[in-house]
Amino acid sequence: MPRSPFARYVIRKVITYSILWFLAAFFNFLLPRVMPGEPVRRYLETLFAMGQVVPGGAPQIIPEFERLIKEAERMLGLDQPPLLQFPAWFLNFIRGDWGYSIAFAPDIRPVRELVMQFLPNTLMLILPSLIVSWFVGNYLGAYLALKGGKTDKVGLSALQFLAQIPVYWLLILLIFTFGVYLKWVPITGRPLLMIPTFTWEYFRELLKHMALPMVTLITVSIGGWSIGMRAYVIYQLNSDYIKYSKSLGLPQRVLGRYAFRNALIPQFTAFALNFGGMFAGNLLVEMIYGYPGMGSLLAYVMGRLDIFGMQAIFTFTATMLLLANFAADIIYGILDPRIRRGIAEVA
Repeated sequence: MPRSPFARYVIRKVITYSILWFLAAFFNFLLPRVMPGEPVRRYLETLFAMGQVVPGGAPQIIPEFERLIKEAERMLGLDQPPLLQFPAWFLNFIRGDWGYSIAFAPDIRPVRELVMQFLPNTLMLILPSLIVSWFVGNYLGAYLALKGGKTDKVGLSALQFLAQIPVYWLLILLIFTFGVYLKWVPITGRPLLMIPTFTWEYFRELLKHMALPMVTLITVSIGGWSIGMRAYVIYQLNSDYIKYSKSLGLPQRVLGRYAFRNALIPQFTAFALNFGGMFAGNLLVEMIYGYPGMGSLLAYVMGRLDIFGMQAIFTFTATMLLLANFAADIIYGILDPRIRRGIAEVA
């Protein structure tokens, strides 16, 4: 074991999050398998429906249909109990082999390839939304805390209302107002030009289809960031070092700057934490709006009982959440000297 208390702290965090990740992968592997439905039967019926138009369905046309189902389950490894399937799948997932999706019949496509195809669209939506909401929310919360009085009370009430708005409700309201009634933006998130090109036409089309989900995520997130920053600044203003500095005659502008800088420390760590949370919450926005990201991919594979796609996407999302939490813990320990001092004292 290293002698440094902070290094031991990091190692303990790595062990803790590794165990959590293993448990998350295990339950995400089991969850699609306990859901009702027979994915292989659904896939084969889709294939036969594409190749013939005789009424009655594939099971009545081909007597060997049940035998084909069992053969396909054997080839896909579904003929064994889930507990015996998990070790092989887990090792393959670590190596980058996430299995094959059966949702895009008649093709069988690698799940990792699908994730890499849809992930950039999700990141293009999440990262700008998170950055803009973080900056606006922090400065707005600090302004209310330093201003005080009636401005703070009215502003806090408005921010609490924003923070409690359901994401799906706000998105539906924006779609109806700006998409259906005013017709300013499209009502779906699937742009006509999906092949990335460095042209103004492509970026204009992309921004038009990203506008509503991005405004939704920014609006809801600003409320949470502002409330948190306001509370941190008020805590700093009531701390002993601010009171002492005030007694020395430092102007309010300087005191506010000190309070704002120190209040930013937990907000930096919350930025990493909220990236994982927004990544998971953004899936619902993409499902509702039809934006071609991870949410739409998840809705598509779930609608077709694709357990291989579901287990990989669930595990990938859990991985993003845990990595964001781990990064938040480490960054907080680096930025805040009180955490490092506490670690040393405990050690």
